[in-house]
Amino acid sequence: MSERNNRPIVSPASSPEASQKNDARNRRAGTRYPFTASAEVFEPRSNLKVTGRCADLSAGGCYVDTPSPLSVGAKVRIRIAHENRVFEAAGVVAYAHVRMGMGLSFTDLKREHQAVLRVWISGLSGEPLAEQVAAIPETTKTLPTSPPEELPARAADPNVRLVLYKVIMLMVRNQMITENESTELLRLLLR
Repeated sequence: MSERNNRPIVSPASSPEASQKNDARNRRAGTRYPFTASAEVFEPRSNLKVTGRCADLSAGGCYVDTPSPLSVGAKVRIRIAHENRVFEAAGVVAYAHVRMGMGLSFTDLKREHQAVLRVWISGLSGEPLAEQVAAIPETTKTLPTSPPEELPARAADPNVRLVLYKVIMLMVRNQMITENESTELLRLLLR
């Protein structure tokens, strides 16, 4: 069994000064976008691997939903697979929520993975993608899959996908569908 370090998972905010530090730590340099993809987080020190779902993404980091988050401050390697592309980076656990997930800050990105991240963020923000997709090396591609036939061609448009994503999340919040149903819908939508 792997050992975990003794650092706290969540830093308590017991004083106004600590609260101000937490607010400053949680400010992000980049805009965060809702994003669903499979994620693996590996902590080399303890040889511990955690799998989960990337729930949001920015140029500087991401949030991974997982019932077993790593300790705050842990140095990690993250691997995200989405849309036939793979993104890998070194990072650090910036914050964690017990039995919910953890926020990761990217610390080291290779050029080819920076290109993948730019394409994903461009797609999420509605920016043009053509020249950025062409810049992605073949080494970051995963095995090709064909889109499900039941999705209309327009579902490939990032704006349509963002709207559908928000509708699905709203349905979960209003308890119109279950988490399992939303996961399956998002998997089909974000292939």
